[in-house]
Amino acid sequence: MSDLDKTKSIELKEVLLDDAEYEDEEEDEYDEEGEEEEEDDEIEVDTELFAEQVLRFSCFSDAPKGKDADELFDLIFAAYEDENLTEEQDHTVEFLLHIQEEESPFNLSRALEVWNKDDRALFLSLVKEISDSIDD
Repeated sequence: MSDLDKTKSIELKEVLLDDAEYEDEEEDEYDEEGEEEEEDDEIEVDTELFAEQVLRFSCFSDAPKGKDADELFDLIFAAYEDENLTEEQDHTVEFLLHIQEEESPFNLSRALEVWNKDDRALFLSLVKEISDSIDD
């Protein structure tokens, strides 16, 4: 399977940071004729990596393990978009998207507050793995 086959383009969920930023963005979304401009908020996601990592988090212990990576990603991302995940799961998805694309939003402080001890330890382990791979 080529690297292109392992990735999916997804549209990022818009995240409202504060009212002032929202007002600035709202003005920028319209061109001179008042028509809404389309924004291209897509990232490439390695579904194999996503599926492998998401199943390590205890908050996804009930996720179906028999599905292939693409099916699992599609299932979880659809639930994420529909806001049908727990807060712990939501932060896990955002973290796993963020490690693949820095522009993808991730609230570290809130994730650390809501994750249980095992998921916080796993998070630290994954960050160390990423850090070690950069040094190699």
